[in-house]
Amino acid sequence: MIEQVGEKSTLSEEQRKKIEENRQKALQKRAEKQLIRLPVLVRQDNVPYYKPSSVCNNAHNVLPCKNSCTESKLFQRQVKSSIDTSNIRNVVSLSAGNIEDNLNNCSPSVKKSTFYSDRKHENQNTVDKSSVRKTKAELSYSNSSNSKPAIQGVCVLINRKRFQVEVGFHQQIIEVFKTIPSKVYDAKEKQWNFAVQDHDKLIQGIIPLFPNVVISPLPPYILRVFKKASDECEIPSMDLSNLDLKLQNSLLPFQRKGVSFGIYKGGRLLIADDMGLGKTIQAIGIADYYKDEWPLLIVAPSSVRYTWAEAFHTWLPSLDPQEINVVNSSKDSVSGSKVVIMSYDILTRKVKFIQNQKFQVVIMDESHFLKNFKSARTQAALVVMKTCKRVILLSGTPALSRPMELYTQISAINNKVFPNYTDFGIRYCNGKIMPWGWDFTGSSHMTELQLLLEETVMIRRLKAEVITQLPAKRRQMVLLDPSVVHSHKKILEFMSKEVNRTNLHGMERRGKLLQYFRETGFAKLSAICDYIKDLLEAERKFLCFGHHQSVLDAICKSIKEKGIQYIRIDGSTSSETRKQLCDKFQFNDTVRVAVLSITAANSGINLTAAHMVIFAELFWNPGILTQAEDRAHRIGQQDSVVVQYLVAQGTADDHIWPLVQKKLEILNKAGLSKDNFSDADTTRVKGLCQSSLDDFLEDLSKDQAFLDELIMSQEIPS
Repeated sequence: MIEQVGEKSTLSEEQRKKIEENRQKALQKRAEKQLIRLPVLVRQDNVPYYKPSSVCNNAHNVLPCKNSCTESKLFQRQVKSSIDTSNIRNVVSLSAGNIEDNLNNCSPSVKKSTFYSDRKHENQNTVDKSSVRKTKAELSYSNSSNSKPAIQGVCVLINRKRFQVEVGFHQQIIEVFKTIPSKVYDAKEKQWNFAVQDHDKLIQGIIPLFPNVVISPLPPYILRVFKKASDECEIPSMDLSNLDLKLQNSLLPFQRKGVSFGIYKGGRLLIADDMGLGKTIQAIGIADYYKDEWPLLIVAPSSVRYTWAEAFHTWLPSLDPQEINVVNSSKDSVSGSKVVIMSYDILTRKVKFIQNQKFQVVIMDESHFLKNFKSARTQAALVVMKTCKRVILLSGTPALSRPMELYTQISAINNKVFPNYTDFGIRYCNGKIMPWGWDFTGSSHMTELQLLLEETVMIRRLKAEVITQLPAKRRQMVLLDPSVVHSHKKILEFMSKEVNRTNLHGMERRGKLLQYFRETGFAKLSAICDYIKDLLEAERKFLCFGHHQSVLDAICKSIKEKGIQYIRIDGSTSSETRKQLCDKFQFNDTVRVAVLSITAANSGINLTAAHMVIFAELFWNPGILTQAEDRAHRIGQQDSVVVQYLVAQGTADDHIWPLVQKKLEILNKAGLSKDNFSDADTTRVKGLCQSSLDDFLEDLSKDQAFLDELIMSQEIPS
């Protein structure tokens, strides 16, 4: 249009000037409607460079922070200090007042998307330097209609000592790169990388190319950490001689390193080891090192509170059991004990009282429960952790689906690692501005994030890395919450007395025993479902074995309520359907649970996609149990398998579990079995008639007719 008008000789010079002015105004107005963040030239260590603008992978995703304002004078002053002003004489003025005026002229949707803060400050000249913005049109840097948009790039850490500049080809940039002593060109990635020590020199060399080249540097917190980093990430060996002797002798080499790392970090860390690598024993080891600062608070999912108590009995026998307090309700006392164990729900209800107890050491088990910073339990946990000197977080899956879930956990350990929630989201969650606000559901610069976490607060080992130190199969006894089982206490006590009656013989005694076994399954049902639901939170793939149909039904119902896909194989499943279900579990990642009958699915199927096996119920014959374990632990399994047995005190489990251990120990000594349950021992409840009942059970376990009868009677009476 301009060229057509220009071709007419009747236009005066004044008219042409007016047309050009209108064109420039139109360009500027369009640019202001497309505001995005501009890297600001600032000084750090007397070296001018662009302040991190959190440029993401796509330039159009880079947008201003929430609650921010702009100041053109700051921008101009910083630019003048390091660049010839002749290069920027046409920079558009972006004072806070001008931005506000321009936004007032925009549509409501544009105003919302800019996240402009209209909060009134006492000093109107207060500036957030991280929020100076630029436009897609590069803010009309030049009034020439032929000006090209700036080349944008970003610096990203690729290892502990080097960073990479992700930027498109530009001859002048290459010339600057070649002046850096540590330069290396990666032909495969088609990118240049440099030593972290040369970062400031590189950025200073890029400054003269502004505004045609805009490169976002490494964030200050990255530079602060890695400029001091050594060539190798070595965990110093700590003196662990003051730990309980039983604990010292039980630590595997990599677990000893984990304890040393925790002490090296002053007792503030995240243990993110893979499932089954012993996060519990490492946490107890670190806590034991700081036992002079106890009382110790442990917050865990409700279903594993008593498993924690059992772990202290096992690894710290020097600790008086009376000093361990498992809190069952908000009415229970949390003071006066050295070790206090509670659930996240109780913590939420008693947060103010707990805060006044001034715990100095806290362990947060399954810390991914704190992924949502808006939830009540996360807010309560943050209040408690803020007052603690030692904070130990445990989670094999600290970020279940997106990096943003890490922010709350890391900030609780060390709030200096990341500057704020928004900056973290922009850099590591591919932050995008949407009409309703920021979208932090993505991910970006994951290698850099992992390097930073491992350098500051996190230790994480995968099974593949320590597989040589692990047994192929690891058994764990999980003690179910007795408060849930307690409601059936009278019935179970009555059944125990009935089974132990001396005048019972033969079939009558068998019938009583079967009824006791059924009542045990019914009594454990709620506790089993609670444990399965907590396990589903970690997004693990696992097998779950049960015996009675009603137990299997309840487990399936709990999984459905969580919206998780699963398969079920029991006595009614045909051979053809079994193959289809097994393939579905093996090759479909969305199918996370296989619910299986102990007697109907203990052989003939391959489910090596799972690395974890749960036994909701026990069984008299240990051979059937080990066969069931081997559905996951078999040829094709590349990982160590964790097997958990859910045991309830005050039930038939008190008799069946020791029997299973004893029989396998005998077979193992005779060379007839490769399995041994002795490493999964638990406290054995001894009653007046314990020995006679155990003898009777042992005799019955040899009776095939009884086992057949047991298999046939799988229904729990209502």
